Amino acid sequence: MPVIEYLGKVPKLHPDSYVSPNAFVSGDVELGEGSAIFDYAVVRGDLSSIKIGRYSNVQDNCSVHAGVTPCTIGDYVTVGHGAVIHGATIGSYVIVGINSTVLDGAVIGDNCIIGAGAVVTPNTQIPPESMVLGNPAKPVKKLEEHHKLTIKLSAESYAELARRYKQIFKQR
Repeated sequence: MPVIEYLGKVPKLHPDSYVSPNAFVSGDVELGEGSAIFDYAVVRGDLSSIKIGRYSNVQDNCSVHAGVTPCTIGDYVTVGHGAVIHGATIGSYVIVGINSTVLDGAVIGDNCIIGAGAVVTPNTQIPPESMVLGNPAKPVKKLEEHHKLTIKLSAESYAELARRYKQIFKQR
């Protein structure tokens, strides 16, 4: 697993976190308990810091990069396949949909779903409990309780998947 120091900044990985052998993590990055970085994801804290909270996952082919502003991903966040998060703040209990983009200075509140392919433009503020769709992304409705449960279950299922992969790679 390529986890590398960059200009004296070494990623801090919680012992219960998982980084795929095919992922890349560098610089000022902190991974929380139960968090996971899956295959071919890139998490680069070379320009500023990145903090990924507890039981959050960054799926295959994602890019998380801190630009001029730091990048923060809260607890129980699922960052779907191919998504890009650049210098943004993502609250807790959020799904960032497949191939969506969240750009510099954007702030996503807690309990949100960013739909697949959505583009959250720079400095956009998304209120808590929003379902967000489109390009540019806009809130289209307030989340219901079943959506919130789906968000939590998604994060928990990926944490379990990561735990299993971690065990497999320890056995090799």
